[in-house]
Amino acid sequence: MEFLVFISYVFFAFLLFLFLNFIVRKYHLTKVEYVLFTNIFLVFLAGVASYFHFTLFCDNIFIIVVFEFLIRMLYTTYLLDKDFFAKEEKILPLYLINVIVAYLLNQLIIRQVNMVFLDSEQLKFLLWVFIILFFYHFFRKKEDLSITKEIVQKGMDLGNKKQYIVSQYVKMRQKYGKYIQSKGDMRLLIYSLMIYENYKRPSFFRRLDYFRYQFDHIPKKQGIMQIETKKILSDVESIEIVEKKFEKIQEKKKTKKNVINTSELLKGIGKKKEEIYQIESVYQYLQEFSEL
Repeated sequence: MEFLVFISYVFFAFLLFLFLNFIVRKYHLTKVEYVLFTNIFLVFLAGVASYFHFTLFCDNIFIIVVFEFLIRMLYTTYLLDKDFFAKEEKILPLYLINVIVAYLLNQLIIRQVNMVFLDSEQLKFLLWVFIILFFYHFFRKKEDLSITKEIVQKGMDLGNKKQYIVSQYVKMRQKYGKYIQSKGDMRLLIYSLMIYENYKRPSFFRRLDYFRYQFDHIPKKQGIMQIETKKILSDVESIEIVEKKFEKIQEKKKTKKNVINTSELLKGIGKKKEEIYQIESVYQYLQEFSEL
């Protein structure tokens, strides 16, 4: 009987390996999500086993995660020909944490109950939790969409808000001017992009993004320049990144250093046609203003 349990652990470890590969390939998972998916898989298996009174299978079900760890190590080392223990990949700590969490789940919860699946009273409670979470997610998503729509509509009128542009230019120059090394038109373009991005995503919403990132670790645009990144950036860091990108693009051109092509520079950092039009409108007005 124990031999059959052992074989079943190996079999389900291979299924877990395939399941995690599919999830990781289809979706971008954070480390926390990876651990959660692994242990949800274990809970589901334990629920089925306990339903059929196969308690011996549940006693050490965490071993499935250990076997999955070994399968993945062999797969990475011999089939993918990669160093599974490379420090820069930070893979080993993730799988060790995965095994520890699975062991604690097994010892503290699965082995302590007769039935892993929920009974009718627990299902009723879960149903109301699901309903509350659904409404919360639904209205938050609708709110984000309405905010985005409003920002897009506002963005189409930015070029005409000359008083706003001047006030923001003065404010940005005082706050961030010492961090910008570029001179002349390049400097004005950086301010134009800064004003545009800050108008689309004001400081309050950027702080909300920072707050959310602490929990979900989903990559978001960061800083006043709205840089797509997997880590948190300050406003100053985002400005420095954009400035370096502009400089690299400008160095590849054969034109004089003080002569810039705003469209090419903005395309180089991933801006679309509509965005370029708005940023260039701000840029042209800043040129006029600086010549007064």
